[in-house]
Amino acid sequence: MSGTRERTSSRTPILILQLTDFHFLGQVGNTLLGVDTDRSFSNVLAAALASRSAPDAALLTGDLTQNPEVSAYERLKKRLTALPCPGYCLPGNHDDPVLIASHLTGGNIHFQSQILLGSWQIICLDSTIPHQPGGRLAENQLQLLETALDQEPERFALIALHHHPVPCGSPWMDTMRLENAGPFFDILERRPKVRGVVFGHIHQAMDVVHHGLRLLGTPSTCFQFKPNQTDFALDPIPPGYRWIELYPDGQLDTQLERTPELAAGLDFLSQGY
Repeated sequence: MSGTRERTSSRTPILILQLTDFHFLGQVGNTLLGVDTDRSFSNVLAAALASRSAPDAALLTGDLTQNPEVSAYERLKKRLTALPCPGYCLPGNHDDPVLIASHLTGGNIHFQSQILLGSWQIICLDSTIPHQPGGRLAENQLQLLETALDQEPERFALIALHHHPVPCGSPWMDTMRLENAGPFFDILERRPKVRGVVFGHIHQAMDVVHHGLRLLGTPSTCFQFKPNQTDFALDPIPPGYRWIELYPDGQLDTQLERTPELAAGLDFLSQGY
């Protein structure tokens, strides 16, 4: 599939930019927890594209909007024209997959489950439960995962979904993690070509190894959640994004980067959203 830049050597990696949890609102100028999420996203995207050479693909891992409104998806689509590569989106618990498919995709933005890039495949899963904050992989998503892995047994694999499949350490947030992580990991652990899982949802950085698999959580493009908290709390740390390098031999490297400043207007007295 499209998205792979020309290789200059056998060790040149596929470069992936992960952006997550934009929480676009229905109208320009609206704010969430004091943050203009449109503006914050634009600042993060500009910083990311200025920091490295053009990526081969961008992974947009859910909560693209705060409330799934046509106006929010259409506005986001215009902003994503700045991407110099294909963008692949998947839904979060604040999204509507039907509206993503009808109002966000087109041009350089795709909504598909399997991406083939060189010696790798990226499998994008829908972990959402309609009208619920937590996550679950429906049987058809688990079957999709198995089928994609078995169809491309020689390719290394990176799995993308919205919800975190292991606890992040904040009890309030961990009530909303992937509830059927057992069957998910059963599939992955039987297939050694799977090298990592990347997700959003937690609005903070996470990098752990679980049964030999690298699990990577990425900060939001707007506000961040303070780690290891019993109750909701915002973290005074800037928005971020993740670079992922996928090498032909199966090596996976990653770097987390942040914008220089906090998102403007952040309301630390907020008790939730």
